[in-house]
Formats: sequence, structure tokens, C-alpha cells
Amino acid sequence: MRNQLFNACIVATALLLCFSSHAWVEENELIIADFSKGVDSTGVPVDWEIVKKVGSPSLDIKQENNEFFLHLISEKTSFGLKKNISIDIKKYPYITFTWKVEKLPEGGDFRKEETDDQAAQLYIVFGKFQLLANIIGYIWGNMAPQHTTGISPAWNRTRIIVLESGSEKLGKWVTETRNIHEDYKTLFGKDPGKANLITIYINSQHTQSRAESYFGKIYFSKNRKPECPPIEKNSSKINRGNTR
Repeated sequence: MRNQLFNACIVATALLLCFSSHAWVEENELIIADFSKGVDSTGVPVDWEIVKKVGSPSLDIKQENNEFFLHLISEKTSFGLKKNISIDIKKYPYITFTWKVEKLPEGGDFRKEETDDQAAQLYIVFGKFQLLANIIGYIWGNMAPQHTTGISPAWNRTRIIVLESGSEKLGKWVTETRNIHEDYKTLFGKDPGKANLITIYINSQHTQSRAESYFGKIYFSKNRKPECPPIEKNSSKINRGNTR
């Protein structure tokens, strides 16, 4: 009898957590991508636009356990995907995304133009006009230490934050949660306007090497999801002194 009551309590608790999670999603989340719509006739994920810079893009959508992932491979190439958005960062200050890196570009380091290659990059653009837009870039670096911040050598209105670095977590899915509102204020010294564009990039043309990565679900939220890793574990306080 006690075992039956115990099992019933376990089931009830699980259902309550499930319902609570769904309620949290409906109330708090703005999903930007889960890649479940597949690709269009040109092989580009639906709702996204390809950005070709150097060489031919190599990308596809993978599926595992009813979840979909964007798969990117760079062979001395540079390309990305972009999607128009309109997000009030004051209302939805958190961004959460999952990513995995299989191969880092050899010698990649965003701090120098000649080595500015990364396997996984996610950028949020603030402003509709390119020449006036401010950009925050979250990257998985190679040579630059974790928590490094700086100005992108490709565009001086882009501020970079190295969320992950090196090979320790290669082949492992990592979930990142950032208070992008606070990141923007720290890096640009003022409150952000609306986020107008999101882009995902991979490149290895500078180092003439190879890179490979995956991206999963990306969403903005009003609050941190309870099961998300604490921000303190994923990042230290941004050091403006590292900004060049």
C-alpha cells in the first residue's frame, strides 16, 4: 500500500512539473528557432536566409529524439544564416540556446583579424540600418580564453563574448543562458533598443582549416527557465578592460 502511494506521488509530481513547464513556456518564451520546419528547396532552413562569404556552405538539419539541430561544416569557408526578428529586450531580456562543437578551427582567435575563425557564433543585431547597428556576438572560441570580451576585427560595432573555449567540451551539448539586456548595457553603456536580426555563423577561411558545429533551440524569455544552468556558471562578470 505504501509503495502504491509512493508511486502515485511520484507520478503526480512528474505531471505537475510537466504542466508547470508547459505553462512557463506559454507565458515566457519567444521561440526563434527549433529547426523543426526542415529546409526549403535550396537546402536552407525554413524562415532563414543564407549568407555566403567565402566558399560554398555546407549545412543540413539533423534529428534526434524528436528534436532538430542545425549542422554546420566549414572547410576553409565562411557562411551563416540570418533571420529577421523584432524583440523587445526590456520585456524579454534572456536568451537561451544550445550548441555543440565537434571541430575547432586550428589557431582560431577572434582577437586578430588574420585568425578570426570560430566554429560556432551567434549574433544579435540591434538596429535596422547596418552602418548604425550595434551587435552582440556569443562565440565558442579556440585560443581566446573563456569569458574574454572584445571588439570584433570584422566590424567595430560588434562586441564579442567568449562563452565557451577550447576542446574540453567538444562533442557535448552545452546550454547557454544570457541576460542580453545586461550584456548590452555593460558592453555599450546604454539600454538596448529592439533586437532586429539574429545570425548564426561558422568560418575557418583565415586559418585555412576545418570547423564543425551544431545549434539547437534558440529562444528569448521574460525570466530564466528554472532548469536552465545559472548564468554564474556559464559566464563570469564581463570585463570591459578586455574590450579593444
